[in-house]
Amino acid sequence: MELYLQFSSMLQEIYGEYTDLVEPYGCDEAWLDVTGSTALKGDEKKIADEIRSRVKKELGITVSIGISWNKIFAKLGSDYKKPDAITQFHKENYQSIVWNLPAANLLYVGRSTRTMLNRYGIKTIGKIATSDPDFLERLFGKMGLVLYSFANGWDDSPVEPEGYAAPIKFIGNSTTTPRDLATNLNP
Repeated sequence: MELYLQFSSMLQEIYGEYTDLVEPYGCDEAWLDVTGSTALKGDEKKIADEIRSRVKKELGITVSIGISWNKIFAKLGSDYKKPDAITQFHKENYQSIVWNLPAANLLYVGRSTRTMLNRYGIKTIGKIATSDPDFLERLFGKMGLVLYSFANGWDDSPVEPEGYAAPIKFIGNSTTTPRDLATNLNP
């Protein structure tokens, strides 16, 4: 694990040479917003090629990179082809590629969500995207609307650098009881 974290740190250093907008996602993935770097470093494909090449040469490991206008499809692109690949999803091509992928490939579709989607014949990302959002909300609550948005490429969440703290908007309060109040059983 120590070696893994060391490589993660070295990756972050390389990313930092291309943008200061680096949002870690776990210890081996990150989102980079290179919008402000393209005038100096070239378009996003050129930047991705350079990062991929440098990581291979300097660290001796491969990376797969997804390029897109949002974080959800960038993540999907990084998983699309492995190892050592770059996948780019554009607003013009995502439906023909992304919508044909299994629903389980979409971020936040885990085993139980996939099982529930399969029960209703929703097996692809495209089927999520074209499903009735009210139906998805009834099945999964607010997460159903999140999945619907993600499948349609509607993610405008910015890349937040490590250490960024969002302003507090709401404060909630909850209590965990020492036993199940519905059945009066101890946990």
